[in-house]
Amino acid sequence: MVTATATVSAAESVTVPATVPAIPAPKVVLHLGDSMVGGFGGLTKALEARFKDLGARFVRDWQESVSITTFDREPRLEELIAKHAPDLVILTLGANDVFVPYPSSLAGAVRSLARKMSLGDRACYWTAPPVWKKDTGIVEVIKKNAAPCKVFDSSYMHIERAGDGIHPSNRGGADWADAFFAFYRGTGPASPNEPTLPSYGMATE
Repeated sequence: MVTATATVSAAESVTVPATVPAIPAPKVVLHLGDSMVGGFGGLTKALEARFKDLGARFVRDWQESVSITTFDREPRLEELIAKHAPDLVILTLGANDVFVPYPSSLAGAVRSLARKMSLGDRACYWTAPPVWKKDTGIVEVIKKNAAPCKVFDSSYMHIERAGDGIHPSNRGGADWADAFFAFYRGTGPASPNEPTLPSYGMATE
């Protein structure tokens, strides 16, 4: 169990323990997707260290310039699942679709990938890209269609980038991994740094 504290009320300084249920450690983790995976560095290198600390075997795979539609159409996902039998799949995909003019047209491919990842009640997470410019809507399409996989929205994160200004540096990848891992463990938000809408009180007479 991970222990935290929760304040009873603004008028009381007494705190009571609040518990976050411990998540069983996975045996095999498959992290795959586009080049935002990080190759042998970046996000996947940092995630590997964290999951290996839990005793998991970690498998990484990435494709450069692959889109959601292409990834869904090709058999790579199913082949890797069949080969490694992961009990946790983390998909980092969508960076090559951030500027597509009609992102809603990709909803079916997102749902298809989610079905493939979650087959047999397998745990799955989709890490939406940490966009470097405002996207045309692909992050929202992923969030609305990736169930039953859980979505980690990276789009508001401020991370260090490599020389191309797009991909995370190793430092940026480590920060990204920290935020994702906190979400995975139930101790962090699903959308770090997301701005909150202002609340307006209702006028009374």
